[in-house]
Amino acid sequence: MRLRELVPLKDPLREHDLTFDARFARGALEYLATPDGAAQERLAGLPAVRHLLDHAERFDQPVPRSAGSELVRHLLARSAGSRDAIARSLDFFGGTLLEDPRWVGDALRYLPSDFRFRGSLFLVAGYDIGVALAPHASLNAGHPHFAGDPRELLYYAIHELHHVGFMTYSPPPRIADLRTCADLVGLVDYSTALEGTAVLAALDRRSTENALDRDEDYLALGDERRMRDHEERYDEERDYLRRRGTDPVDDEALAVIERMSGGDRLWYRVGARMAMRIEQAEGRAALVARIRQGRDLRRDPRGRSAV
Repeated sequence: MRLRELVPLKDPLREHDLTFDARFARGALEYLATPDGAAQERLAGLPAVRHLLDHAERFDQPVPRSAGSELVRHLLARSAGSRDAIARSLDFFGGTLLEDPRWVGDALRYLPSDFRFRGSLFLVAGYDIGVALAPHASLNAGHPHFAGDPRELLYYAIHELHHVGFMTYSPPPRIADLRTCADLVGLVDYSTALEGTAVLAALDRRSTENALDRDEDYLALGDERRMRDHEERYDEERDYLRRRGTDPVDDEALAVIERMSGGDRLWYRVGARMAMRIEQAEGRAALVARIRQGRDLRRDPRGRSAV
């Protein structure tokens, strides 16, 4: 289903060529009910699989990458216990998500006005929770987070589609090319801006729909003491990498990245706080300008530290 088919003729969303594609999740559900080798091969030829292969290569993900058929087998095996969750996600994705697609505008509010979607939002199974690599994004129908409340798919769709726009103006680094600790500082700054602005993009809708307590990132943002601790640890971790400079990447440096992206999700939460402060001080236009220019969020437009 295409976005332009879901909105009135004069709706600005018709300018976007965005497709909602649930074929992988639907095929995975059918396969899990009745395993069939031919069905696996059909899934391997879907555009969603090409998107996942591209993402896995770009971000050095620990999944099969040499062929779509191998990746599909891996994802189906990981989804073996998720049939009910996939079915509920499919119902939501094909129903409520598309009934009123004006939520797409939540992502667009934090992107340059000349940005246009030119890809797909895929519903897949077995791969992360949601990922993006412009021009496409995907959501994992079988993820436990969506099993508890399928409406979380909508909020994560806003998040991942914002990534598509951000990456269009500022492509992500290739993980395999990061050789030094200084390179990892660049990854931290990029990921902080990428994830922080996407968390912010979904904030208003979550707040309006009383859904802030359904995701730990938003609970953290509402806890001042917790956020001060997150900010202190974020600065300590980033400064450690900065001080090491041209040192080659090693296990200690990679552990910093693991801590900042997982656990307390420092670059998500601190990044959102940075973005919120820039928007409050200078307006949304100043924040969006940073996305267009590929600039990080560590300093506000007047040169002061954002945290």
